[in-house]
Amino acid sequence: MTHDWLHDLHIDLGLIEVRDDPDTCWERRALAGASVGTDPGIAIAEAHNLACTIDRIVAGDPDGKRELAEILGDARNDYQRCLWYTLAGRHPFAIATDVRWLTGLLRARDAQWMDARKAGRTVTKEPDPYMTDAADGPVGVFGRDFVLGPQWQGIVEDGIAQGL
Repeated sequence: MTHDWLHDLHIDLGLIEVRDDPDTCWERRALAGASVGTDPGIAIAEAHNLACTIDRIVAGDPDGKRELAEILGDARNDYQRCLWYTLAGRHPFAIATDVRWLTGLLRARDAQWMDARKAGRTVTKEPDPYMTDAADGPVGVFGRDFVLGPQWQGIVEDGIAQGL
């Protein structure tokens, strides 16, 4: 079944609306803005990967910190680092919630992209903001035992179920 509303679909409009909405909290506006123009499939995969990593840290899984260290040290992925550093320093549950919120938007965006393309419809998006796969600036090198901020105390060591 072909959906007429998919004709000439601009898949970044939802992200742009959130980015420009003064009634949306600035963290979510920044996450949406950082995602405008990204490849739909890559963006959802990378945001989902970051969300799962944050969930593991919040649950007290020591592998979560190792995964975060790998993300932050990956010279090929400015997008995931951008998402993390946009939220760094905030309450862990707010970080987890905001990244999960973003994955919902990106999942819907990717589904629209795929449905429209399968239907042979024209689909557009903003230009990709990430010009290269190389890092823009220095990339941190973190050991698996790096220290997260004090807002993570009692969470990183024990997880939600035991730490709160």
